[in-house]
Amino acid sequence: MSGAHTGRRSSEQTRAQIIESAGMAFATRPYREITLKDIAEDAGVSAPLIIKYFGSKEQLYDELVDFRAAAITVFDAPNNELGERMVSLFTKPLESYKPLSMSLLFMSGVSEESNRKLRENYSTQMIDALAARLSGSDARLRAELAMSMVAGVAIMRRRMLAGHATGTQDEVVAMYAPLVQQLLDG
Repeated sequence: MSGAHTGRRSSEQTRAQIIESAGMAFATRPYREITLKDIAEDAGVSAPLIIKYFGSKEQLYDELVDFRAAAITVFDAPNNELGERMVSLFTKPLESYKPLSMSLLFMSGVSEESNRKLRENYSTQMIDALAARLSGSDARLRAELAMSMVAGVAIMRRRMLAGHATGTQDEVVAMYAPLVQQLLDG
C-alpha cells in the first residue's frame, strides 16, 4: 500500500495521497474499471473519506485534469525565458502519472466524457493561458505548437526513450529551448 504512513496524516497530506493514488490509477487503468474503493485502498483511507474530500469519482478525476496549477508552474518566467522554463520542466524526470507528464492525455479506455473534459481543460487552461501571453494574430497557433514541442520531448525522453535517451537534461535544454523560444517569440 503506497499510502502507508507512520503516525497520523494531516488533512493536506491525506488529500495529496488520495490525489497521488488516483493519478496512478487513472494513468494506468481504464477509467470505467477504477472504483473509489481501489483508490482508497491504495491511499490507505476509506472510500467515504474520498467522497468527503472530493464528492465523487468524477469530481476526483476533474481535479486531476485541472491544469490551472500546472499552467502557473510552467509559465512562471518572463516571456523571454519561457522556452527555457518550459523545456526544463518537461524534460525533468517525473513519475508517469504526475500532472506535467501529460500521461492522462494519451490514455486509452477513458470514457469519452472524461476525454472531452481533459481536452477542454488542457486547451483552455494551458494553450489559451500561454496564447494570452504572446502577441500577434497567430498567438494561439504558436502556443499550440510550443506546447506540442515540449509535450513531444517529454513523451520521447520519459516514455519512448526511457533509459535510452542521449544527452543530459542541461544539454537538451540548451539545444531545444531556443527552438521553443523562437516559436514563442514569433
